[in-house]
Amino acid sequence: MSRAFTHTETVWPRKEEIPPRRVDLGILGGAIRRLPPACWQPGMLFSGAPDGRLKDLTGEFPATFRTDKVSHPIFVLKALSHLGHKVCPCSSKKRGPARFIRKGCVLEITGIVTDRDTYLVEGCAFNLPMDPAFSEHLRFRGLVPDTCMERCD
Repeated sequence: MSRAFTHTETVWPRKEEIPPRRVDLGILGGAIRRLPPACWQPGMLFSGAPDGRLKDLTGEFPATFRTDKVSHPIFVLKALSHLGHKVCPCSSKKRGPARFIRKGCVLEITGIVTDRDTYLVEGCAFNLPMDPAFSEHLRFRGLVPDTCMERCD
């Protein structure tokens, strides 16, 4: 084996990983309707996740389909490197112990006020890739402040 193959880093030096630049979403504020997954952060709330798609991804949520409501919100739990995000659906119905976003919460960035308690269904969390195919239906609601998160038993 020649030395050229043993010293590939001298030919193609490794580039330092540059973390993605955080976009200041506050500049746009309430004007934001759609947000590409690359700009998502833990604690963000989106509405409009189609129930049929949620059922496919979680296998169990929502438990029933209603004709008057065809979507649910989703909450971003954490970022998965540059691959996507771990998210969970949300419900207005309390089903056992859960974290929830309290009614009247003023969401950061947009200033939207939540009109009801919103329970995180973390038992149905799933990984959502950066692919915008799923996120095209989602409307950005805002970033949930820690002070609005509560837990019920």
